Amino acid sequence: MLSGRRRVRVHGQHMLASPEIADDLIEASAISKDEVVLEIGTGKGMLTGRLCQKAKRVISFEIDRRLYESAARLLSEYSNLELRFGDAFVHMEVQFDVCVTSLPYSESLRFVKWLAIRSGSFKRCVAVLQSEFVGKITSSPGRDSYRAISVVAQNSFKIERLFFVENEKFDPPPGVLSEAVRVVPRKDPQQPFFDEGRIALLNKLFSFRGRLLSGAIKKIDHEIDIPSELQKSRIEDLSPNQFADLIPMLESFKA
Repeated sequence: MLSGRRRVRVHGQHMLASPEIADDLIEASAISKDEVVLEIGTGKGMLTGRLCQKAKRVISFEIDRRLYESAARLLSEYSNLELRFGDAFVHMEVQFDVCVTSLPYSESLRFVKWLAIRSGSFKRCVAVLQSEFVGKITSSPGRDSYRAISVVAQNSFKIERLFFVENEKFDPPPGVLSEAVRVVPRKDPQQPFFDEGRIALLNKLFSFRGRLLSGAIKKIDHEIDIPSELQKSRIEDLSPNQFADLIPMLESFKA
């Protein structure tokens, strides 16, 4: 049988173990009594009970059966809690106003893509992520850390870096620096701008990193008129706004 600490690592969890950080995250979430909150990763319930005290309703997903069953016992007093066993990312039907999460860092990329696709349907999200990944989603064109997910995140949200979270605030402590961020969907009539197809197209374009845009377009068999000011630009030098203009031109691409 796995020890308690070993079992914590089955899904890569580093669960929040600091009441002070939990309180800081709740404050940053600015939850009101008429809002529905989604929590991804119930864990040991460090955030869950606090969310229930603030929100109209809390929907909390936990993918680890052992942790789910433990949370069901520990949090049974909260009548406004809907505790679910399973993967939150496959439940696109769930409606919420605010998302609060400290999820396994291996899920960060999937999480931001999922959140971007839903960007027109919620008000804000506060998340604890690996600081290096936060650097990627906030990176500027031309930097080594500028990736497709940078474009997805910056076209979808306003991203605010809140505070760092020390390793000892988790159980077990991660080997990387952690950071809390707040993301708010951009107010745009096109939102949500991204879907699975557009994200796949963006990933395809970034696979030609280091090449000129004109060459990349030819590689994906498109005969489109690229604005002259972009033709000699390298993929990684295009801004999120320039990608937002370019992607609709390539809608017929099938990844």
